[in-house]
Order: sequence, then C-alpha cells, then structure tokens
Amino acid sequence: MNKTLNVIYEEVAEVTGLSIDEKTETLVGVSNGYHLTIGMKDNAYVMYASARKNGSLPDKEFTKEAKKAIEGVRTVAVQGNNIAVWIAGATKNKVIENMISAIKGTTEYFRANGYEDVCEYCGKPSDRINIYNISGGISFLCEDCYAQINQSIKNAQFDEENTEENVLGGILGAILGSIIGAIVIVVVAQLGYVAVLSGVVMGVTTICGYEKLGKKLSGKGVAISALVMIAMVFVAEIVQWNIVFSREMGIDFFDGLSIFGTFLADSEVKTDFIISLMESYAFTALGAIPAVYSSLKKRKVAYDAYQIQ
Repeated sequence: MNKTLNVIYEEVAEVTGLSIDEKTETLVGVSNGYHLTIGMKDNAYVMYASARKNGSLPDKEFTKEAKKAIEGVRTVAVQGNNIAVWIAGATKNKVIENMISAIKGTTEYFRANGYEDVCEYCGKPSDRINIYNISGGISFLCEDCYAQINQSIKNAQFDEENTEENVLGGILGAILGSIIGAIVIVVVAQLGYVAVLSGVVMGVTTICGYEKLGKKLSGKGVAISALVMIAMVFVAEIVQWNIVFSREMGIDFFDGLSIFGTFLADSEVKTDFIISLMESYAFTALGAIPAVYSSLKKRKVAYDAYQIQ
C-alpha cells in the first residue's frame, strides 16, 4: 500500500472506526449498523455497502437522489449486489473530508429511507453477517452463504490442482490470442500511433488464450506466452511496414511481401525498421507486463476465502 493511501485510510479509520485491511488495500468495517468497504478503483475511491429495502436494491431514482443528498459524493450506483458510492476530492485533505462525510451521510441516508444491512449474496438481513476476503475482494456474507461460497472455491481449487497442463494446446491458444493483439498493433500503427493499449491487448489475449486451451497457467505457460508475444510483435511490425511499402509501390500486399527483404536490405530503411520494432517492443512491454502481472495476481488470490472481521 502506498504512503498516501495509508495516510488517508489511517485518518479516516481514526474518525469512523473502520479498519485497514492490508491484503486488499481497503478500509473495512461497520458504521452506523451497515457493513462498508472503501477501496481504489480506476484511480477513484469507491465505497461499497450491502443494503436493501424489502429485499430489493435501490432503483435509479434512489441513487440519483442519494447523490444529491449525500455530501462528498460524486456518483451513486448499483454494482452487482452492492451499492457503490464514488467519493469526490482531488487533494488528500479533500478526499479524507469527503470520505468521512460519505460514510456518515450514506449510512444515515440508508437508515432514513428504510434500507437494511444485508448479506450481499442472499440479500437477507442477519445478525451473523461477517466480512470476508473472497478471491482477493471484500464480501459481506452471512455464515450460511459463506459456507456455500467457500465450498465452491475449494471444489474449483481441487479441480484446478488436478487438471494437467496441456502445453501444446496452450501454445496454440497463445498464438491465436496473440493474433488478436497483432491485429490491434497493425490497426493502431496504420492510424499513425504506437500505443500502450496494443500491449495490454496483446498481453491479455495471449495469456487468456494459453490458459483457455492449455487448461491451466503455470510459470512455463507465462514464459511460452512471452516468447509468442515477442514473435508476434515482430510479425505485426513486418505486416504494418509491408502495408505501407506495398501501397507506395502500387503493388499487391503479397507481392510486396515477396520482395520486402530486398527493401529492408537498404541500410537506412533497415535502421528505421529496427527503431520502429524496438518502439513496438517497448510499448508492448509497457502494456503487456502490467496486464500479465495483474492477471497472475488475480489468479494467486483466486482461491482465498477467509474471515476478516
């Protein structure tokens, strides 16, 4: 957890009584009788609560009115089984101020409008709701629902651990996935850009392709996927250069490809090609490495299931 986030959480926790959970980098706890968690999502602070009225989540009219009524709030919406509250503020002090106001204002608004604290899975109020880490995220569950979810996670883990990795299938999947990434690289390049987004697509589609046909993802799978990405970026660079070359020569793409080696024999062209290729590799790495890391991080906690509070 970075220093700024930790400072914000510590100050808010001191005032509200919520606790910091280091593993999920969130604030969690009960405020005014409602289970809450606050964390970062897409560079914004979002508070989640599991509350319902007569077993139902709020409608759009409620969330619209809540946004106006609760101080320090930017947006209120329903996400899955939870009510999500985006907290406003651009500076550290303003975020702290708004976060405290949002916690107090949201819970008071729930109570004033007849909303009960409920299990987010079954939607029923219970005095046995606890806070759990489920697959790396926070969940508010009654004991019965947690037992069901925990058993499902254990079954999935057992199946995964007893599934043999199909390396050949994984290689095929990685190649098929990387083709999507290569197409994005070529299209973006034709628009005159070299984008990190292309690397993100390449990383996600290649890794997902390997896991889909390989049945599971190991360290070997990650290494193979990386080699496939390196090769496919090279292919994409050849394709997008040849598109330009063929267009300028006024010839068919495949005719251009057949004489592309001769074109590259020119030392100046070869230097430009290498520079362009290195740029593509750099941007792909900037996009793919975080995407792959995020994917592996999610897999690492996929089978976590334990009580926090």
